[in-house]
Amino acid sequence: MNFSPKTTTTCLLASVTLCGVLQANAQDQAASAARPGIVFELGAAGKVTPSYFGSSKLILSPTPLFRMKRLTLPNGFTIGGGSEEGFSLSPALEVISERSVKDSPELAGLNTIDTAVELGVAAKYQMGHFRIMGEVRRGFGGHEGFRGDLGADLIVNAGDQWTFHGGPRLSFADSTFTNTYFGISAAEASARFPATTTGSGLVSAGLEAGVRYQVDEAWAVEAGAGWSRLTGDAARSPITAQGSKDQYSLSFGVMRKFDIAF
Repeated sequence: MNFSPKTTTTCLLASVTLCGVLQANAQDQAASAARPGIVFELGAAGKVTPSYFGSSKLILSPTPLFRMKRLTLPNGFTIGGGSEEGFSLSPALEVISERSVKDSPELAGLNTIDTAVELGVAAKYQMGHFRIMGEVRRGFGGHEGFRGDLGADLIVNAGDQWTFHGGPRLSFADSTFTNTYFGISAAEASARFPATTTGSGLVSAGLEAGVRYQVDEAWAVEAGAGWSRLTGDAARSPITAQGSKDQYSLSFGVMRKFDIAF
């Protein structure tokens, strides 16, 4: 096939222009990833959960959502910012609602437990369509114990906007946490609620599944459902006997991505 000088010149100019555009885009992306700042997702969800640990009654409550995507300090130290593959760390946040006789008359005689906020760290390792993750959190307010979660997911992407995931979940806690929510002190003891002391270890095991729809670059919608079964001292607690060992949850939330430079 023969090309005229004019055609050859046009092709060369087009190639140079394309290379320049690609190089500029690559430089812009690299500069954006390297600049000091934080990229995170912030949102809110409505979550249907048991009214307290061990309850069979479900309630709807608001839940804050936060996920850090990238943090780059002025000295260049960076957490996150790459692909979803590999190992990553992020903050962990959980809120446990107040437990009171006013809302749960079946617990008459037990003390009110204030709302607790749990803060900690989450770790994740993803390889292809599989990921494992874990969290460790410390409670403030209603309880001052430690709680941890382990899980694994199979991930299925349907196009550029839909992502489905699901897999097993395990929840652990120390005795400070379990005694707060499943134990009964001598002062609270009654015929219905005999004095009970609980230990640390596995609290529940179950399954969780979810879906995410990426509306655009900034906005996303998420939904999820879960089931877990209380085990050990948590399952044997007189508090759980008033409700159920089986714990169910549903959630629906909206997330927005923020990119803030330092």
